[in-house]
Amino acid sequence: MPFNKKENHNVIEIRPRFRLITTYSIPQVVDLLEDSVRKDDTVIGKKVHDVYYLDIPPSDRHYWSPELRVSLEENEAGEGTFIRCVVGPRHSVWLMFVFIYGFLGVLSLFGGMYGLAKWNLGNGSGWLWCFPIAFILMLSVYVTAKLGQRTGRDQMLHLISVLYHSLGDHITERK
Repeated sequence: MPFNKKENHNVIEIRPRFRLITTYSIPQVVDLLEDSVRKDDTVIGKKVHDVYYLDIPPSDRHYWSPELRVSLEENEAGEGTFIRCVVGPRHSVWLMFVFIYGFLGVLSLFGGMYGLAKWNLGNGSGWLWCFPIAFILMLSVYVTAKLGQRTGRDQMLHLISVLYHSLGDHITERK
């Protein structure tokens, strides 16, 4: 993401990720996030083990609404906490896209292999069209995902803003 990296961001990235290092301990980071969530009605939070999820409330949520997954680890290089953040669609939406990509990949692989085998035997085969059709469908799924990402952009920036404001000036490094 361009908001957090000095170099150019990866344009084809569907689930942007970034890392932070803070001087706070893991319990302090969780407390700060919970305090921010309590004060802000536009965000809901949930802690599962060492992962904290920031999400949009159901009243403001749409199909493309993102969630911010904040993984908390002890900083092995020094004091504080190493924070890994992934911004992406909810798990159900992400799983649907993974399933579609997997289905199209398997269809392309086996349909294309069958078509190539028939073609090598000297028979014409319509199965050879699996390769370009699957490629076009995968490209259209990717474009759909990017349009959805653009639709949820304002909410994504809001979730990241909540994270940054909750940590305040105690972010020592951004990666």
